[in-house]
Amino acid sequence: MFKLVRFKLYTAIITILFVLLIVNVFAIGSLYPENICKNMNTSIKIVDESSGRRLSGTTIATLDNSFFNSLFKKYVTAISERVLAKTSKIALSQKDLTICPEVTLFFVYRPLVTPATSPFNLERSQSKDTRHLDSPWAKLTISKSPRLIVQGVFLWNERQFLLDQALMSDAQTTPTKDLMPIDDRTFGKFVQDYESSVLLAASPEAQSAAQASISKRLPPEILWLLIHSPQSNFAPFLMGVDHTFGVTLRLGVSGYTDLSKALVDQFLASTKTEICYESVLGLKDIFRLDQYKINQLY
Repeated sequence: MFKLVRFKLYTAIITILFVLLIVNVFAIGSLYPENICKNMNTSIKIVDESSGRRLSGTTIATLDNSFFNSLFKKYVTAISERVLAKTSKIALSQKDLTICPEVTLFFVYRPLVTPATSPFNLERSQSKDTRHLDSPWAKLTISKSPRLIVQGVFLWNERQFLLDQALMSDAQTTPTKDLMPIDDRTFGKFVQDYESSVLLAASPEAQSAAQASISKRLPPEILWLLIHSPQSNFAPFLMGVDHTFGVTLRLGVSGYTDLSKALVDQFLASTKTEICYESVLGLKDIFRLDQYKINQLY
């Protein structure tokens, strides 16, 4: 009787020890990517096209936080974390695990309205084993020999925010490449044109005709913003436009970030040499557009 109880007790102890061993093995395995890449060569650079200011560091924490607004910081943090995590996984699949990957990320802050500025351009790598992704939101390159090197340029482009919404609202709108900021004077003219011709139209019929006419004069992304701004004469129209733009950014930043993450995931998992997207509508196969489309601002 006692021998049987002792045998069962020993069996139970051995089983528990075996389970603990397995758990420890998996725990160590889960930490392995972190251990592998703890010496990863990383560089994160911020480029503000409105002022020409540039910041550089190895992590978000090493950058000057006074530069970031909360939305942009959320975007930069989420994208950089995604790229580094995906790069760590790729590093595990390489034969020589002693060579840590190299990651360089540029985040370009491109506001909607700003004085004339030169766009940030990064020379494209032309080595034989390099793959490329080109899109309005991100430009990525990766090479795996002899060292895994990932380079990315991510554009926080406020005109792109608006154009994406215009395209998702009206599939007939033609995409515009290389959207650059608009200067204050030109933006003011757009607002004044819309206000005088549409808001102050003498009748509903005249307003409808003015709406059709102005759609040929204004960029589609600016027209989308003006149409979705408060159509009221109780407060300066420009004030309402500014407020609507701020709301659009707050509502759209998660979708804009997720869109960029989807591009990162697809590109780093692909074997294609070249991947190119020109419009948000072309992302339907890798990204749910309803995650990004703003159906109601107020």
